Amino acid sequence: MKVVKRITVPSKTSTNGSKAELKSKTAEIRTLDRQRRFRNMQAGLRAIASEMKRVTWPSRDEWVAATLVVIGLVVVVAVWTRFISYLVELFLGNPS
Repeated sequence: MKVVKRITVPSKTSTNGSKAELKSKTAEIRTLDRQRRFRNMQAGLRAIASEMKRVTWPSRDEWVAATLVVIGLVVVVAVWTRFISYLVELFLGNPS
């Protein structure tokens, strides 16, 4: 992996180069940085696509069964919450 060192453009002209040279070097470094980030993004998307091909997706029957379990658990939790609320209201009385 090539390490790119960022160059900051000083406000005054340095002794080793003109402002135009520094601007062109800075522009070149920015271009290389953009290209590197784009290659990294492409590699990440390729890795995601590769991983998605390896996934074993559940069948329709498994999806339906899992959905029914979730719906059943939501109903049970709702009934339980309402029951506890009723008991608390019964013991503490209705403040209204």
